Amino acid sequence: MPAAQEETALGWREEKKRRTRLELCMAARRLAVEQGIDAMNVDDVARAVGVSPRTFFNYYETKMDAVVGPVGEIGTPESRQEFIAGGPSGVLIDDLTALYASLYEPEDQAREGISLVTQLITSEPRVLAGFIAAGVRHETALAELLSARVGERVDPEFASLAAGVMSALTTRAAMCLATDPNRSLAAALRDQSHLAARLFDRSDDRRKR
Repeated sequence: MPAAQEETALGWREEKKRRTRLELCMAARRLAVEQGIDAMNVDDVARAVGVSPRTFFNYYETKMDAVVGPVGEIGTPESRQEFIAGGPSGVLIDDLTALYASLYEPEDQAREGISLVTQLITSEPRVLAGFIAAGVRHETALAELLSARVGERVDPEFASLAAGVMSALTTRAAMCLATDPNRSLAAALRDQSHLAARLFDRSDDRRKR
C-alpha cells in the first residue's frame, strides 16, 4: 500500500475509534440519567451503540469511566497535530483555546453532553468524584501535548496550571449557555479566554475594565 494511502487508512481508523469512544460515552451518560448509575450496565451501553461488551472494554474499563468520558483525549487528531506544530496562531493561550474548542463539534452533541453531565453531577456525587479523579489523566495528556509542541519536557507544575485554567474556562463557557442558549460553545470559550487574558493586562487604562 502506498504511504499516502496507508496514512489515510490510519487516519480513518483513528477517527472511527474516536467516534466509537464518544458514542459509548454519550450512551453511558444517557443511560445513567435515565436509569441511574447502579441500574445501568456495560451490556446496555454496548447495545445502545451497536457494539459488543468486549468492544466496550477496548475503550473503557468501567461504566463510570465511560460516563466521565475520554478526558485524556484533548481536541481532535487534526487539532492536536496543528497545536503540536505551533499553530494555528503561535500564541499559546489562543492555540490552547482552539484545541479545546475543537471538542465542541458537532455542537449539538457537545451541548447534550454538557446537559447530561450537569444532571448527573447534581444527582450522582460519584460522577463528580469521577471527574475529579480523572483530572490527573487530563493533566498528563496536556503535558504531553505541550512537551511535543516545545520539543522538550515541560514543567509538570506548568502543565497542571494550564490544565486547570483550561478546565475553568471550558466550565465558564458551558455556564454561558444558560443565559444565551443560541450562543456557540466555541465562541463562548474564546470570549472566556479573552476575559481571562485581561487579568494579566498591565495597561494603566482602567476604562478597559
